[in-house]
Amino acid sequence: MTRAARWLTGAAGLLLAAVFAFPLWGIQLRAPQYPEGLGLLIRVHTVTGARPTDLNNINELNHYIGMRAIDPDMIPVLRIMPWVLGGLAALAVVVALLGRRRLLMAWLAAFGVAAIAGLAEFWWWEYDYGHHLDTAQAIITVPGMNYQPPIIGAKQLLNFTAISWPAMGGVLIAMALLAGIAALVISIRASRTARAGRAESGSAALVAAVALLLCAGRPTTAVAQQTIEVSPTGPVRSIGAAIGRAAPGAHIIVHPGVYREPMIVVDRMVEITGDGMPVVQGDGTHQLMGIAADDVTVRGLRFVNVRTSYVEDRAAIKAAGVHGCVIADNQVDSTFFGIYLAQVTDCRITGNVLRARGTGEAASGNGIHLWNSQRIIIANNHVSGFRDGIYFEFVRASHVEENLSEQNLRYGLHFMYSDDCVYRGNDFRRNGAGVAVMYTRRVEMTDNRFEDNRSPAAYGLLLKEISDSRLERNVFARNTTGLQADGATKLQADRNVFTNNGWAVKLEASTAGARFTRNNFEANTFDLVTNSRQPADTLDGNYWDSYTGYDIDHDGVGDVPHRPVRLFSMLAARATPALVLLRSAFVGLLDSTEQALPALTPETLADAHPAMRPLP
Repeated sequence: MTRAARWLTGAAGLLLAAVFAFPLWGIQLRAPQYPEGLGLLIRVHTVTGARPTDLNNINELNHYIGMRAIDPDMIPVLRIMPWVLGGLAALAVVVALLGRRRLLMAWLAAFGVAAIAGLAEFWWWEYDYGHHLDTAQAIITVPGMNYQPPIIGAKQLLNFTAISWPAMGGVLIAMALLAGIAALVISIRASRTARAGRAESGSAALVAAVALLLCAGRPTTAVAQQTIEVSPTGPVRSIGAAIGRAAPGAHIIVHPGVYREPMIVVDRMVEITGDGMPVVQGDGTHQLMGIAADDVTVRGLRFVNVRTSYVEDRAAIKAAGVHGCVIADNQVDSTFFGIYLAQVTDCRITGNVLRARGTGEAASGNGIHLWNSQRIIIANNHVSGFRDGIYFEFVRASHVEENLSEQNLRYGLHFMYSDDCVYRGNDFRRNGAGVAVMYTRRVEMTDNRFEDNRSPAAYGLLLKEISDSRLERNVFARNTTGLQADGATKLQADRNVFTNNGWAVKLEASTAGARFTRNNFEANTFDLVTNSRQPADTLDGNYWDSYTGYDIDHDGVGDVPHRPVRLFSMLAARATPALVLLRSAFVGLLDSTEQALPALTPETLADAHPAMRPLP
């Protein structure tokens, strides 16, 4: 053996020794109820949680489905593996000192056998835990379901996504094996080229071996783009098979046809493009596509048939824990959830058409569902027939623009705990309860239309417990209630149009510091109602078609304040059946008397500068 080969063999032994300090493998479980995920770390001699409580939490979850508890003391291979790994590390040092090529070959053979045996034992351990269930004690049973996580990659297990990859210890073992192979190659080449100069050959090979190890330690940064075509009659007949063949950065083109296959897991950076809107059709029992890699693009496909599940959030497309995905120009029909994003960043959802046939809220999912995500763009989508058209929870700094969300069972848009988001140019119409914005700060809603949301509990827009938000240039038309503000602190409502609503605006007593400026109130049954005797809100410079004052100086501003709160509107808000008296002479007399001698309506809620004409 040359000096370079001996150095590499010794380095392999040191790498194996270093494995004792790091985990060999990691398994992560991601689900909506665990925002940070749960993790298992498999070490040379034990199994631990990624965090102190993770192993206990996983064992508690396993109890629900009848799996045995994971007890490191009951796994025999963990008692053997330290001896095997320590022996290989020591033998590598001995081979390096003796410098015998045959000993190196024997060491590599033992190393290979140990690696294969270790992976086989790992697979069998996962299989045993995932298949041999105590169904008599299980709280949740799904016939035919097993819970074996993958060795490498991602797999959906009920509402959990299991992701398994080598950890630092596994990488060190691979580098040690490569170092041993490189040492053998150097030794063989040196014996064949002794006449040409053993030293120069060894040095050059050493440089090559070091370069090989560096490449193994980090991902390739540039690859030539690979194109794979999928068709019902071609050599590649399924999208899953194409992904399995694809290198990172590949372009997969899916030709017209109907593709019925198990859940498609996109576990590497690829672009999947449909040619002629090919159909990905499920049998209703599973999710259709899961994205488990960064920078994935899915474009031009039609996803059909995902039935309701009460144990997992099945979707046509679900992305979890990824960055930079693009889901564009797809069609989604007859699915439980449409597009589902969990713990993602910097993704774009654009130009999709999502249609469902939901008949009840409990059995319906959401069209576009975001949870615990940041910097997402949702634009130019058409969503209908779901429970909520667009749903946000714990979302930050995202944009919803130019979407049409209509005829959904509950809300066209529903978001909670989602700060610093922008909603611009959307159309929300004919939804069961309109749009709801809850427990959120710094919301900007501009140039949207809230139309035809009609039922006793429907709103164009409900604002509940929000602060420091802006409503500008929106249209509220033909709603039971145009805008209801309940706990909306420091709301700025400017240049909006309220027309043909039952109640244009309802201000609850919990709302404080709201400012309504330069808005148009036209053809509403009631312009404004409140349940507060002394509201701390401001009206200024709005147009009210019910204003009966005058403008002597012709400056376009009324010379006397306008009090838009009618006494009868307050009565009707508390006792809806009283609306049958709306057009009666008694109600007219009641309102006229209250305007002349205000006693029950709030005096402070008046517009001191009402506009005489509609504002542009």
